[in-house]
Amino acid sequence: MAKKFDNLDFIPTISDSEEDVPDLDPSDDELKQDNETVEIKFTKTKKTKKAKKSKKNEPIDEDVHEDINTDFKFNLDDSNQYNTNFDGWNFNGDDSKNDGEDDVKKDVDLDKIIRRKGGLIKMAHIENNDESESESEESQEEEVSKSDDDELAMDGFGMGAKAVPEDDEEEKEDKEEEEEEEGQEIDSTSAFGKGDDLVEEEEDSAEAIAEFYAPENEGEEAKQQTHTTFNSLSLSRPVLKGLSQLGYVKPSPIQSATIPIALLGKDVIAGAVTGSGKTAAFMIPIIERLLFKPSKVASTRVIVLTPTRELAIQISDVAKRIGQFVSGLTFGLAVGGLNLRQQEQALKTRPDIVIATPGRFIDHIRNSASFNVDSVEILVMDEADRMLEEGFAEELKEIMTLLPSKRQTLLFSATMNSKIKQLVSLSLRKPVRIMIDPPKQAASKLTQEFVRIRKRDHLKPALLFNLIRKLDPQGQKRIVVFVARKESAHRLRIILGLLGMSVAELHGSLTQEQRLDSVNKFKSLEVPVLICTDLASRGLDIPKIEVVINYDMPKSYEIYLHRVGRTARAGREGRSVTLVGESSQERAIVRAAIKSVEDTNQISNNGGRALGRNVDWVQVEETNNLVEKSKDTVEEILVEEKEEKEILRAEMQLKKGENMLKYKSEIQSRPRRTWFQTETEKKNAKVLGVMARNKKETNSKKRKREEALQEGGKIYKKTQQDRIKDQQRGGKGKGKGKKGGKR
Repeated sequence: MAKKFDNLDFIPTISDSEEDVPDLDPSDDELKQDNETVEIKFTKTKKTKKAKKSKKNEPIDEDVHEDINTDFKFNLDDSNQYNTNFDGWNFNGDDSKNDGEDDVKKDVDLDKIIRRKGGLIKMAHIENNDESESESEESQEEEVSKSDDDELAMDGFGMGAKAVPEDDEEEKEDKEEEEEEEGQEIDSTSAFGKGDDLVEEEEDSAEAIAEFYAPENEGEEAKQQTHTTFNSLSLSRPVLKGLSQLGYVKPSPIQSATIPIALLGKDVIAGAVTGSGKTAAFMIPIIERLLFKPSKVASTRVIVLTPTRELAIQISDVAKRIGQFVSGLTFGLAVGGLNLRQQEQALKTRPDIVIATPGRFIDHIRNSASFNVDSVEILVMDEADRMLEEGFAEELKEIMTLLPSKRQTLLFSATMNSKIKQLVSLSLRKPVRIMIDPPKQAASKLTQEFVRIRKRDHLKPALLFNLIRKLDPQGQKRIVVFVARKESAHRLRIILGLLGMSVAELHGSLTQEQRLDSVNKFKSLEVPVLICTDLASRGLDIPKIEVVINYDMPKSYEIYLHRVGRTARAGREGRSVTLVGESSQERAIVRAAIKSVEDTNQISNNGGRALGRNVDWVQVEETNNLVEKSKDTVEEILVEEKEEKEILRAEMQLKKGENMLKYKSEIQSRPRRTWFQTETEKKNAKVLGVMARNKKETNSKKRKREEALQEGGKIYKKTQQDRIKDQQRGGKGKGKGKKGGKR
């Protein structure tokens, strides 16, 4: 046997799987086979003695192994760094519905109501010359040598121009509307002047940074390590096989830097641009470490917290796909809106990894039997900067008291610039800070366009319709539209539906089933346009989103980055179009975006482009006339939808009453679910969070006074009663020749 492998430069193994270990002792039936020759395989196939003799002097054929692909070739270039055939993550909710619920109508079919009112039948009329213009723009984009006619001039936002009389300005606007679209790149100083900068937060001191974080050289050394393949990261075969199935060829910079540090068990605070592979950066080392877990006792060892339900569902699918070849690895999902009983049954088995939203996670810890977090070894917070905001403060504080203090903590976000005072509550132990890109930078291949609305806010629905038609006349691109309010998203869906455009909506007023249905329809291009609030701005990775439109400006530049980060992901190209008003806050956000592009281009000349987009306002006015005519129809649809919801609500209450009568004893025997906050406390916490966000910075005098109070000193301030008494004492003391009274 040894002679066969004398000339081989590797150690032959039987199989990657323990189940495939062959039984080398031949059975009685096999011994009877005298004349049959059995093909040599390194699997469960048995070999007879005659077969051994006949193959004794023949060279070993390695290609007959079942698991070996004969057409495999090593690809050492970077051209196929990204998997182009990947169709995206699955957004599946509950595995199965309860019996008897399939025939119960739960939601109103809004599209059906819109069709009854004449919508979603035929697209609103747009002149043919617009379609030809859009086609010519697309062709000009492809040819680099031609002038960039689609890059539209930003003539406003200051531009450093002198003040112009109102009459002249109106004439100038009319003139601009008649002109054909022209393009030029814009810069931060010419477009916005020098004022209205974003308020910069106070930076942490060098002493505080040195005391809190691990030495800076650890993070720098991690970033300098370049791994051309996942093999050089010393990962196990099952993990590498899972990555291969996903089409991952080369680690991204954040993965290359983070995985070795995380495998050492150190705390990590990591940041990189949107779409850079942060989810895999923390899931790969987690699954690798779980390969060596004790297999006898089931216990939950990893908790992943996310701010939104959809992001939790997506991370769950990422983890399952990476660990699909790891035997015995179990996952649990604990998010609101999905079947509570199914989640309880899954958590009773104590899965290795639990992906959860904070509220439902606390709910299960307090109310689900057999689920505990005593053995948790790793805590991951995705979109950590959002988790550290006031909205999650109380829930996060409760979770930190429940988890073991001796654990590994991993924090990830695209805008990870949280201050030390925010991170102290997480009990981090000398975390290694790894910032691959500047904390406030957009993706490198993103083209950012801006449209100046001026005083035309009433035309925004018509403008949105025209923009979508121009950017995607065939309805074959995925376009995400971000709005500020849930009511706006719902009304826009109706308006665009009446204009003949099929769109979906995604916001907090929808049920979880409706939210997942909207995402899946958008992913499959059944509906090419998704109108959503900032609920969808964090972490969602839907492949081939070509355009992001900011219908309403976000409240901060960080939120803007997360919104436009839905496109131009994983090295792809993308475009964002933002409708900008006249407020100083909106101007400051756009200026910050343009400045970021300029700074990045100075370093690498690969920071995308910032452009202005002019609009044919005459055509927008024509579309707006159709919108104005349909105002009454929109109101009728809203009323009809409300009535149908009331009927459904009544049917659900009736069903609930029937269940109470039928299963009264069983329902009453269940223990009452508890919560660490009452409804009043939750409302107060939200109000305090809003007040804290809007709180102004205190000046030095107030700060000293607050510090004195904290140290225990008393500061007495006169009240109105004290002043009245002083005046009375002063009046009595006048006759004695003394001004004022004796204090």
